[in-house]
Amino acid sequence: MIAIKGFKHGLVVVFWGDSSNAPWPTRLRELEAKLSANPDFFKGGSIAFDVKATPLSEDDLRRSIALLQSYEVTLWAVLSEDEATRARVRALGLADRLIPSAPVPHQTREDTPLTAATSSSPPAAEPPPAHITPTEEGYVDGLLVRRRVRSGQVLRHPGHVVVIGDVNPGAQLIAGSDIIVWGKLQGSAHAGALGDDRAVICALEMSPSSIRIADVTHIPQPSQRRSRRKAGSVKMARIKDQEIVFVAWDGADRLLE
Repeated sequence: MIAIKGFKHGLVVVFWGDSSNAPWPTRLRELEAKLSANPDFFKGGSIAFDVKATPLSEDDLRRSIALLQSYEVTLWAVLSEDEATRARVRALGLADRLIPSAPVPHQTREDTPLTAATSSSPPAAEPPPAHITPTEEGYVDGLLVRRRVRSGQVLRHPGHVVVIGDVNPGAQLIAGSDIIVWGKLQGSAHAGALGDDRAVICALEMSPSSIRIADVTHIPQPSQRRSRRKAGSVKMARIKDQEIVFVAWDGADRLLE
C-alpha cells in the first residue's frame, strides 16, 4: 500500500506494509499506476519517498529515479529506517531526511517560492510531520496558504487547497480534491487532479485564465472573465453534464448534497 501526502513544500510517497510480501519492483508498479493515471498532477514536481523499514539496494534506488524521471518527476529524498539504505541514498546524492534548509539572505516570506514545477533543485523542506498515517476513510487532508500566490508559482497538494489571498495571473493551483480561494482567482486552477470529478473550485472573484476539474477543462473568453468580475458574487465551478459550469455560492449547499 502506498499513500501520497502533501506537506508544506511538496509531496511524500509513503510505502506501507511488509516488504517481504511485495518486492520493490511490485511496489514501484503500484506507484506507476498512480503516476500514469494522473500524469499532469505530478509532472514537473519533486517527490520524497518514505520507505519505512524496507531495505533498498542501489538498483532499487536507481530504478525508482528512472521511473520518476520518465514522468518528469524528481526524486530528491528517501527516508528509511534502515541504515544501509540511508548510506546508499546519500551515495547517490539524495537527501536521507527532510531537514530545514538554511535561510536565504534577503528573501522575505512573501517571496519564498511554493512547490515550483520547474525547479531543478530539491525544495526547501522541514521535518516530516509526525502524524503521517494511512488516510482514514472519508478524510482528506488539506493545505491552507495565507498569502498571495504570485505569477510563476505552483501550489500542488494531493488533498484540498485553500488560499486566503489572491492568485495572480500566471500562478497555478493543483489539488487532488477541492480548491477554495478567499480572494481573486486570476491564474489557473486544477481541482480533482487525481481523478475526482466531484471536486469543486470556489473563489470570491472568479476570473481564472483556465479551470480544470478532473479531465474536463474550461478556458474562459476575456468577455466572460469581465462579466464575472462585474457580477461580484462568490462563484463555484463544478462539472455538470460533462461540462464545467459556474453557479452562485448560494446554491452550493444543494449541489453538494
